[in-house]
Amino acid sequence: MTNNHHTSRHHGGGGREDCWTESETETLIESWGDRYLQLNRGNLRQKDWKDVADAVNANRDLSKVPRTDVQCKNRIDTLKKKYKLEKSKTTPSKWPFFTRLGDLIGTGGSVTRKKINTPKTAVVSVTVKSGSNPNPDVKGVVYSGGSDDESVGRMESLDDSDGMMAYKELARAIVRFGEVYERMENLKQEEMVKLEKQRMEFTRELEFQRLNMFMETQVELEKMKNNKKKKKKNKRSSATGSLSTGKKPQR
Repeated sequence: MTNNHHTSRHHGGGGREDCWTESETETLIESWGDRYLQLNRGNLRQKDWKDVADAVNANRDLSKVPRTDVQCKNRIDTLKKKYKLEKSKTTPSKWPFFTRLGDLIGTGGSVTRKKINTPKTAVVSVTVKSGSNPNPDVKGVVYSGGSDDESVGRMESLDDSDGMMAYKELARAIVRFGEVYERMENLKQEEMVKLEKQRMEFTRELEFQRLNMFMETQVELEKMKNNKKKKKKNKRSSATGSLSTGKKPQR
């Protein structure tokens, strides 16, 4: 069974799979492979497949209908089957994509992760120009920008840098919150100490006043007792005086 038969049977609409050019297929493998490795060889999400389709369409022949995310997924499935078929042969494969697919989905070999050239700039250009005929000059700019490995490396470094900055800002916010919380707790403790001191001073003052009142009361009571004693003594003295100066009784 030929590859054309496989691709046409698994096509998702919009033309035959055997209409894929070698350039389109190469861009498809690189765009899909980069995301495939980023996801630790996991399944791509719908958004990822749309990004892959945008990357393929950024380099397509303008006379052809744009590829959809479903077509790209079906094409990758077909390429996987083609790779397994080529791998099962006893003679070395001459298929141009055999080595690259072996790096991505083969077993036992070392994996070399190649940088995708166009997806980030391609996504932006296709989004801006959707619904209109792209300008050939714009296409050239998109392709040249996307094929620069150094530019992609810088974009990935910026993404990593943004992520690190976000973590640093979060850490700073946590530290600031901890400092504010510590200051609030210290102020609370200081306020509690002040209130306790005021309570103790008020208690001492109250106790001192109570003691003074008690002492003054005792002094007043003692004065009252002394006055009573003096009055009694004076009465006795006056009674004794009157007896000593009186007449003697007759016999």
